[in-house]
Amino acid sequence: MTIIQMRYFYEVCQWQNITKAAEHLHVSQPTISVAMQALETETGLNLFHREGRKIIITHDGSKLLGKVKHILDQMDQLEEEIQDMAHNRNHIRMALPLQLGTQFLPLVLGDFRWLHPEIRLDIIESGGISALHMVEDEKLDIALTNYESGFSNKLNYQKLFTCECCFVTYPEHPLAERESVSFADFAEEPLVMLDSNFFVYHMVHDLFAKADRKANIVHYSPYLHTIKTLVKSGIVSTFLTRQAILPDDHLVVIPLTEPFYINSGIVTKKGRQIYEDERILMEYLQNITKALK
Repeated sequence: MTIIQMRYFYEVCQWQNITKAAEHLHVSQPTISVAMQALETETGLNLFHREGRKIIITHDGSKLLGKVKHILDQMDQLEEEIQDMAHNRNHIRMALPLQLGTQFLPLVLGDFRWLHPEIRLDIIESGGISALHMVEDEKLDIALTNYESGFSNKLNYQKLFTCECCFVTYPEHPLAERESVSFADFAEEPLVMLDSNFFVYHMVHDLFAKADRKANIVHYSPYLHTIKTLVKSGIVSTFLTRQAILPDDHLVVIPLTEPFYINSGIVTKKGRQIYEDERILMEYLQNITKALK
């Protein structure tokens, strides 16, 4: 059975009329009639009952139709994907997690779009872990994100810099004047934290687990703005990367006596072709990272 026969068969079943099916397919009526006769001969199935000009599909015909429709749907999807790859590659789906977004999002949406108006960017703000999952599942093309290199062997990691995780608090906090803080200093502190979609969540929990302690976390949130607002209220502190805090936030960033860092860089799916528009974006990210250091 050929794809053309499948399409003819599907249309005849949809219209229940050979003439209308032929008109829709822009072929002659005899072409359809001959194709359906050949199909019944090849399959050995009685696919239709004919009542005048009306065609009624048989039980065997209905079963075959279900299988044929599935194949045709897949063929249509394949053709759309090929068209997209061939003609519409100036479109990048990118993840830019929240903590890096404060620094990089204005540049990507401003400067890069001005330099390359021909490239369409769809940017997803998410946690680093969610970003890596979306790249791995090919829901996104690329991520500029925090990562752990052992997260998945299906991903390529191009390290651009490291992010230092710091204790972040409000100016009136007793620790606000300290140059650094130890675990003992913040062990009992009430904390608000980004949720489990972020690497900082896991790193802080690991830090407390190594000391056989439980963090006093009063609230989790997926929103960086919420975290900052709660810290500004003077009731909690948090842990964030330096890049997540801007001067206008008016928050105090204090390094840890024993600092810990998160890798940050460009992540893509292994084995997936990197298109020219993506190369342009990756080169841009590499250049601005050097400039920001």
